[in-house]
Amino acid sequence: MAGRATIAQVAEEAGVSAMTVSNVINGKPGASEETRRRVMEVAARLGYRPNVSARNLKAGRSGLIGLIALDLTSQYGLEILRGVADELASAEQELLVNATYHDAVREKDRIEFLARGLVDGVLMIAPVLEDETVELLRRQKLPCVIIDPRRLDVPLPRLSVDNYHGMRQGTQHLIDLGHTRIAYLRGEEDLESTSIRFQGFEDAMRLAGLEVDERLVASCDFSYACGFRTTARLIDDHSPTAIVAGADLMALGAVDAARARGLNVPTDFSVVGFDDLPQAAQSFPGLTTVRQPLHDMGQKAARALLSLIEGQRLLMEHMEVGTELVVRNSTAPPPRDGAA
Repeated sequence: MAGRATIAQVAEEAGVSAMTVSNVINGKPGASEETRRRVMEVAARLGYRPNVSARNLKAGRSGLIGLIALDLTSQYGLEILRGVADELASAEQELLVNATYHDAVREKDRIEFLARGLVDGVLMIAPVLEDETVELLRRQKLPCVIIDPRRLDVPLPRLSVDNYHGMRQGTQHLIDLGHTRIAYLRGEEDLESTSIRFQGFEDAMRLAGLEVDERLVASCDFSYACGFRTTARLIDDHSPTAIVAGADLMALGAVDAARARGLNVPTDFSVVGFDDLPQAAQSFPGLTTVRQPLHDMGQKAARALLSLIEGQRLLMEHMEVGTELVVRNSTAPPPRDGAA
């Protein structure tokens, strides 16, 4: 058939009204299963595709979803973004991406810009989210879902991972291997997840009857450089046999710091990360880590936002997803002369 198939052509060939075709295509109730099957079969054969722009115009929507990321340089944010994009593509929605790079003023400006009717809703990945910005979102009644919020009590729909049990599991893995002198790299202190992960580490140690040596605990940003520098100092000063890092990039820095000090990973020194970024599987040795389902997080947050845009209420304001320990080759029992 020449040209683009129309809803009228599908209706004529399927022997139903144009309204019935519209209802079937848009998933509305009222048609029998046989009618639905026939309409979808004819639509597929004729190559009919609904006019998304017209549909959005009729509903008073733009068909655009805004996404504000803390930055677009980390694999962490990009993996979440990939999940969001995949989910929105299946819903025939387009994505408008902004990055704020830790700038609270820029973040608020972007929200003000997007809230002028440019987008139907917004997703935010680990935003700064000052109180003024929260109030702006609520005042504008712009549907919004926060992914990995800096604090869990933010009064907006939000999605996070089970940081506590994830870190307990990662720490328990080292304990089960026989390690007792385990160092810990905390993440950025303005993130509530940093404290929650550290609590998981502390509880795993204490439940195993092990002391948390404060000399083996250090704060660090989520960078490779900080992981390298801090781990090298801990090895020089206190000789731990293993380290748990609050993020994979820090853990990868820790691996190279151990090598720089002449230690073999994992024979002499074990490393556990948290994230399961693509680099974790590609590094040598492969990094044992706690997996955050980043792609799935993006998809789940996008689905929640689309529900809000449709006027539906979410069952839970705070959505939490589980983690999984992924054991690779960066962990092993401690050396005999290094075990405490």
